[in-house]
Amino acid sequence: MAIVSFWCLLIYMSILLHWRNIADGAKHFSQSGCQLVSKAANCRYLQLTSIPQDLPSDIQELLVDHNSVKSLDDDTLQRYHNLNNLSLRSNSLCHIDLNAFRHTSKLESLSLQDNTIFSKYTLVSSGLSSASSLRWLDLSRNALNEDMVITLLSNLTSLEYLNLDHNVIMRLDRFTFEGLRNLKELSLQWNYIYEIGIETFDSLVNLKTLNLAFNLLPCIVDFSLMQLQMLNLSYNHIEWFFSREVDVDFQLQKLDISHNHLLFFPFLPKSHHLHTLLLSDNKMRFYSKHFDEYSSSADFLIFKNNGSNITTVYLWGDILSDFSALSVVDFSRNQFDYLPDNFLAAMSSMSYLKLNWNCLETFDLSSKQITSNLHFLDLSNNRLSRLSLEESSSSLQQLSYFNLSQNELQDLPGKIFHTMNSLSNLDLSNNHISLCSSSTNMVDYPNCVDLRNIPSLQHLRLSGCGLKLGKQFIFHGTTLTYLDVSDNQLMSLDFLQDTVKMLKSLSLRNSLHFVSNIDFSEFKSLTSLDISENNLTTFPMSLMDLTLQFLDVHKNKLTSIPVSSSYQPLIRSLITTYLSGNSFDCCKLSWYETLTTSKSINIPDLKQITCNFTNNYMFVQDLPESVIHSCHWRNGGTLLSLVLSLPICLTLLVAFILLFLLFKKPLLKMFKKHFRTSSSY
Repeated sequence: MAIVSFWCLLIYMSILLHWRNIADGAKHFSQSGCQLVSKAANCRYLQLTSIPQDLPSDIQELLVDHNSVKSLDDDTLQRYHNLNNLSLRSNSLCHIDLNAFRHTSKLESLSLQDNTIFSKYTLVSSGLSSASSLRWLDLSRNALNEDMVITLLSNLTSLEYLNLDHNVIMRLDRFTFEGLRNLKELSLQWNYIYEIGIETFDSLVNLKTLNLAFNLLPCIVDFSLMQLQMLNLSYNHIEWFFSREVDVDFQLQKLDISHNHLLFFPFLPKSHHLHTLLLSDNKMRFYSKHFDEYSSSADFLIFKNNGSNITTVYLWGDILSDFSALSVVDFSRNQFDYLPDNFLAAMSSMSYLKLNWNCLETFDLSSKQITSNLHFLDLSNNRLSRLSLEESSSSLQQLSYFNLSQNELQDLPGKIFHTMNSLSNLDLSNNHISLCSSSTNMVDYPNCVDLRNIPSLQHLRLSGCGLKLGKQFIFHGTTLTYLDVSDNQLMSLDFLQDTVKMLKSLSLRNSLHFVSNIDFSEFKSLTSLDISENNLTTFPMSLMDLTLQFLDVHKNKLTSIPVSSSYQPLIRSLITTYLSGNSFDCCKLSWYETLTTSKSINIPDLKQITCNFTNNYMFVQDLPESVIHSCHWRNGGTLLSLVLSLPICLTLLVAFILLFLLFKKPLLKMFKKHFRTSSSY
């Protein structure tokens, strides 16, 4: 019976171990140190000089990144017939034998990133030709030039994805990618490409994604990739972008020409499917208001097939392209001082628009100019002094984010934000505006901005608006959870009474100089507070009972923080705090020890915290031993005072006794002589 029980126990443990291995993905290690999980082998960072031969023969994925493999011989991969993915990133690979991939007919993905293929690229090309099923190839960071690329790709007709980033390619022509008819995605980032031949991409009939970012391209003329869906030309030197003038439906969906030198709005295909257009950080502007529409044109001489033709383009005429499908548009950081009539209105599907960091002086928010689908609008850092809006306009019903900061706005339509029923995030920082309140005289302040009774408003930024706030009720009817009123003049915190129970984040930086009594006890929902740069001399005690996660008190005049226990609510909840730039007393740093010993509290400016000792400021982290010793004596308390005064008292007592004994007899005689009387007998 015992034997039966023993065998049952063994069977049970075997089954349990089997299921545990399945649950853990059958994770174990080979003799060479590779981690085996299911049908994948991870051999990274093992200082290997060759492909391990002790792995299961049925593995499908082999990762040998960050080792010292220099070559792949004919028999290196012979035992791995089912190999589908091979990664040899960051090795010293420079040689691949002719039949290295002969036994891996299922290999589809190969990464040779960051190797030394350039040194023996002809041998590598011969080896790659045996990978007949290869679909995904990464040759980035191999110091390859255009001639090497042509040789390496000459027989890889099955490729669908090709990565050539971070090489030294300077020029592309019709021979570079010849024969790669199946290629769908091509990345050429971080090269030195300054010229692209006319027929370079003609053979890539299935190409959908092309990435040419971070190169030296000066212009794109006669763009004709009808089948392309995504094109990235960011971070080049492009001044002109012209597409071919043909009545063909281009499949382009996303175009990125940001961070270039575009002088004019790109001449896009007449028919396309663009939903994302990124043109930020250029030098674009429109000119029709400054010149006659037909007074200035440019003639472009285009060479093709040993011939040439001249194309004349009117540089500031109407934009003829179809923008109806555009959804995401970024025109930020350009030189637009105005936009042509109906320019934005043509973007009927637009939901995201950035026009920040331009030179706009006015902007029309009416339904004739702005689509009703707009959710995000950024007009910050312009020269806006006026916004136009139709009365009872319903064009911005869907707008949820609106940024008007860093402009010259003074007079705004009073109820401008009341038509935006979905507005939740509003930034009016650094404008000279006034806010309407229950006590505001609309006759004296006809253009005050009314933020009351906007129930959707949750995030509001009003920093640097020159506001003087005290007892006004300016946020009644809102659901504010985030509020920034930094760099204003606050007389009290009474204006926050309508939001005191809802606010989670509050910034009062450089705005409390006129507030004598600061009480945060009612802000029970507050998790983030910024009261920096306010010259506060005492830490508000009401903060100790709040459960803040973020607290910024840097650049004040605090001498100490009233931390009495690590179990106080503030200390237990705090995650990040800024404390530098205060006048902390070097002999009162018990709070510092409590905060720094707490593993949950992060103090990013810890090394900049200083304290004052006899009018000398020192870094708290590097306090000299002499200062610490002096502070110990100074902070010794009553017992230390008694100990220090005892020797003095004893010395005085001894001196008094000695004087008394010295003058004892003369004093007695003088006393008797003066008070001598007859004695009774």
